Amino acid sequence: MTRIAAEDKYKIVFENARRFLKEMTPKEINLDKYLEYKKDYVDLREVLERLIESLVNRGMMPKVIKFQERKSIFKEILYNFDAGEILSKYANEDCVMSEFKKRFEIKNTQSKRNSWKMLAKGIISGSRFMSSFNDKAAFDEFVKLFSKNQYTKEALPMLLAKEIDGFGFALACDFLKEIGCREYPKPDVHLIKIFSELGLSKKADYEVYKAIINMAEIVNQDAYTVDKYFWLISTGKFYPDKNNPKHEIRVGSHRDEFIKDTKNLLLKAGN
Repeated sequence: MTRIAAEDKYKIVFENARRFLKEMTPKEINLDKYLEYKKDYVDLREVLERLIESLVNRGMMPKVIKFQERKSIFKEILYNFDAGEILSKYANEDCVMSEFKKRFEIKNTQSKRNSWKMLAKGIISGSRFMSSFNDKAAFDEFVKLFSKNQYTKEALPMLLAKEIDGFGFALACDFLKEIGCREYPKPDVHLIKIFSELGLSKKADYEVYKAIINMAEIVNQDAYTVDKYFWLISTGKFYPDKNNPKHEIRVGSHRDEFIKDTKNLLLKAGN
């Protein structure tokens, strides 16, 4: 068997993902428009709101916290996501937790791994971080400071993971990706599974992140687009946005089918 060059392997996997996703995408979805997503945040309140959404975007937390369903309540509790107001009203995470207990039915409050406790810690540390910027322009300039090269870019999610409780490397990337930084993919469980199973990277957040960046460069796409291809294949969730129907469309996960199909392609390419 001939060993496939890394560059060719990236191309084979991505081109198969492109074909695979096109075939599984519902006819009413304009996939090209869907992948054009770019969020333009107006102010720091919106950035902090997205930061909190990313904090909740792991494990069972979305089902427990139900941030989207309860956003109006969170908006009230967190003073319209104003970092300065949050810090002036809540001395620490215990104060935030006390307010959560008044508003929501919370179980297992003594557990250190309680989702609400972890969220409260993230809100306080996230608010402290965001309060260090005078306005969105200052925050944008801070992000741009890390855009010099691949190593400085990687340093930004690492810094966020240190500054904000509850942010690991993957969630920090999720936050950056969702505020419009298309050069940051999120190495979530699905992409880790795909890239490790196909021999593109080791089974670790940072290694998968680097592999996505490498693939994006080789196939002449941005990291957001590469991320989105594999995420859509894995989840089958086409969320509504301005370019698509207002209702969510789900076609089910095709991840394992894609992995099997791509392994066969790579096997043939190596013969």
